[in-house]
Amino acid sequence: MMESFLQSAGVLGENDKVIFKSLLDPWVILAVTLIIVALVNLFYQRTSVTITGQYQSVLIALKLLPLLLITCSLLEPVLLTSEVTPEQGFIIVLMDDSKSMRIQDAPGSVSRIEAVRQLMEDDKGRGLLPKLKEKFRVRTFRFSLETNRIADQSELTAQGEATDISGALSQVFGEFRDMPLAGIVLVSDGADNADQGVNELAGVAAYLKSQEVPVYTIGIGKEHVLKDIEIMKVATSKTMTAGSVADLFVTLRGYGYQGKTVDLEIKEGARLVETRQVLIGRDGDTQRIKLTLAPDAPGIYEYSAEIKPRSEEMISENNQRRFLVDNRTRKGRVLYVEGYPRKEFKFIRRSVDEDPQVNLVSMVRISHDGRLYRQGVQSPTELQDGYPRTREELFGYDAIILGNIEAAWFTPEQLQMTEEFVSIRGGGLLMLGGDGSFAEGGYAGTPVEDALPVRVASSRGGGTWGIGLVDRIFRMDLTPDGRTHPLMRISPDRDANAKLWSQLPELAGYNRVGDVKPGATVLGIDPSADLLEGSNVILVVQRYGEGRTMAFTSASTWRWQMFMDSEDDSHERFWQQMVRWLALASTNRISVTLNKETYVENEPVVISSRVLDETFKPVNDASVWAQVTGPTGQPEPVELEWTFGDDGSYQAEYMPRLGGMHRVDVSVRTPQTFIAVDQGGFSVAESVAEFTDASLHADVLKRLASSTGGDYLEPAQAGTLPDLIPPVKQTSSLVREEDLRDTPPLFIAVLLFLGLEWFLRRRKGLA
Repeated sequence: MMESFLQSAGVLGENDKVIFKSLLDPWVILAVTLIIVALVNLFYQRTSVTITGQYQSVLIALKLLPLLLITCSLLEPVLLTSEVTPEQGFIIVLMDDSKSMRIQDAPGSVSRIEAVRQLMEDDKGRGLLPKLKEKFRVRTFRFSLETNRIADQSELTAQGEATDISGALSQVFGEFRDMPLAGIVLVSDGADNADQGVNELAGVAAYLKSQEVPVYTIGIGKEHVLKDIEIMKVATSKTMTAGSVADLFVTLRGYGYQGKTVDLEIKEGARLVETRQVLIGRDGDTQRIKLTLAPDAPGIYEYSAEIKPRSEEMISENNQRRFLVDNRTRKGRVLYVEGYPRKEFKFIRRSVDEDPQVNLVSMVRISHDGRLYRQGVQSPTELQDGYPRTREELFGYDAIILGNIEAAWFTPEQLQMTEEFVSIRGGGLLMLGGDGSFAEGGYAGTPVEDALPVRVASSRGGGTWGIGLVDRIFRMDLTPDGRTHPLMRISPDRDANAKLWSQLPELAGYNRVGDVKPGATVLGIDPSADLLEGSNVILVVQRYGEGRTMAFTSASTWRWQMFMDSEDDSHERFWQQMVRWLALASTNRISVTLNKETYVENEPVVISSRVLDETFKPVNDASVWAQVTGPTGQPEPVELEWTFGDDGSYQAEYMPRLGGMHRVDVSVRTPQTFIAVDQGGFSVAESVAEFTDASLHADVLKRLASSTGGDYLEPAQAGTLPDLIPPVKQTSSLVREEDLRDTPPLFIAVLLFLGLEWFLRRRKGLA
């Protein structure tokens, strides 16, 4: 009310306000004021000279006014003045600084990054940035995997390893969330290749739209590459065993070279191992070239698939792909248990004995009183008491083959330990057919059945389906899965492999089993079987726990050796691959893993190791060291620390200093002085992510702009952008405080009222 009166009187402005900052209780101030009024009124009621009532009222008013002003000052009056001014909005300019901006496909045959520099500001000081600065407060950033503030376009280098558009938008909006933001200008080729994907960018765009922040995109580059041959992908087995052959698939595509022939080279380091002529198809069509890979010696190797760049190619960085192959020599120990010395045992043993990567330890029952014949043992005491009775002894093997040996020959503890050998230790288990195997051997309901890829007995209503031995000649056929599985690869060529399998002699007899377990893969069947009578499964595999299991229901592959030419090695190759598959993938007591196999420059390498004791239980108090050997051959030690909360796991981070192949050797020492080693490898090379599908992604930029309420522009249209961006409708308020107690008018008013009251009293002769 008082403010309205003072404003109407012209004392206060429209945006002025008076407040009191005193902490005194208002009731105390009111009481003091009333006491002062009462005392002054009482004083003038008892004057020694008679005066009129009007004169008395004037004197009382002149006395009260200064006293009330002084009392009011005790409340600390403050005058607040608000100044409201319109505020200029911010514009954020995000400029792509990734390696794909090196590509020279901008107008004038200049690089994309140079086109951005010219777009922002030319030699005469004209360009997009000066025009934007006339209307907005402009902040400039460069972005690739990271987003950083820059002074202007001169700081662009085109060195970023990948492009993270969604991350850049999120970061700059977070920094300017509380600012009057008119919009974001994104200058890029639109390749958002930092693994966030379309959904991540769509989510950021939806959020910016909800915050009414439009994104204006400017596309740099061409949507169609005129001349380019790109190796898009290389796929092969990451791990191999020495002497084996693996498929290598190279995917490529070309633009502008239809009908031309190029040489696809496969190199091991600098050594050329294979050259394949490839006829380039139509523009943009992908081609998948199949080759084979067979390292000459054990080890970890860096390979590359390369096509020599042509002089007219626009992008030469995508003509090469590097990859690693782990071809280390590892010797697996396999325990083979047979109920009697049958032909299948003899020929399997003879085939596997020729494999330098497998040590086959066999144990054959040769009499009814339990006497055993041992072969391949490392010491006279190994297996002298029969099948291992402790985890430490059994877990020392990598795989177990159970031949024609009944379940009753084992103790319940040994059967349980065999299941744990697969599920916990990560070993391999194979059961062969015979009258003492599967259901006929009494394995139904045992822990071993839990590990096998098939139900041992029938599970179909308690009938006889799946029970019994098939005693006839048949030819094993490969299933569709079997035709592509590496286990069944007798020849590296697919057609030759199919022909070899069709020529193999027939097998004789097999065990019928129950249903195949979910997750198992059937590789071989008896195509002539009547499925109403029972299962036709011959060979089936599966992952179980940490290990692998296999069921081969026949026991007559010896016929392949007996009825084929002596030069044919199909039987030997088949069984060597079977045993390797079981044994060489088993879990090691110490293992080293890397989070990637190929790194880019200045990218940290995460080295992880897992340490287990003799019973394959995690060890948390080991000393674990990695020795990293780079291209110079100089080893560098790195200590791995135990990962809290993850038993048996150790980890360290290593920053490579050089490009090229690096070998990682991890050694472990426990308080019990156990020492073990494992090896891994990684490669450091320049990233080609920015040069994969490196054309202008105008569709991505258009969707981003339209979904946020912005616009997509070509570089030639960028000059109109400042007029497209509406100004920010926002004001800022500045509030000033003025302490009314320190103003001269207050002091003068007090003196004036008191002086006038004194003068009038003296004039009437009052004391």
